[in-house]
Amino acid sequence: MNNLLLEHGFVNPLRMFEEKLPAKPYCTDELGSLLIRVKEQAIKRRYIQQNDSKNLYWLVYDVDRSTAHFDWYDLGAPAPNITVMNSENGHAHLFYGLEVPVYKQPEAHQRPLRYAASIDVALTKKLEADPGYAGLVCKNPLHKN
Repeated sequence: MNNLLLEHGFVNPLRMFEEKLPAKPYCTDELGSLLIRVKEQAIKRRYIQQNDSKNLYWLVYDVDRSTAHFDWYDLGAPAPNITVMNSENGHAHLFYGLEVPVYKQPEAHQRPLRYAASIDVALTKKLEADPGYAGLVCKNPLHKN
């Protein structure tokens, strides 16, 4: 699993997050209605689309527990590259950056897609994350809450 995930210390995860955002990501301040905005406007929103339609750069997990931002350690999971916590209840989104993005268009090779999907399923179980989280938008680590 560690061959696919970014190792800590090699890149600035927040800078990578901003660089890899779609040019016009989905974004919102309130879940339930999504907007499409240019990146410069979208990064000011509480929630943002982390992967574009062609590439998978981030695996994100929705952990709905008050200790979500550090539970990964107790559960024996790899350390996330970014953690964004809800200050009101402690729930968090845990971000795992991929060292090499996975191309996800119909003509893409299936092995990398299956490999990423198997890691996604395994981390969802390991982190006891919400299996129903769709992953289209995430808590924005660039937003000033």
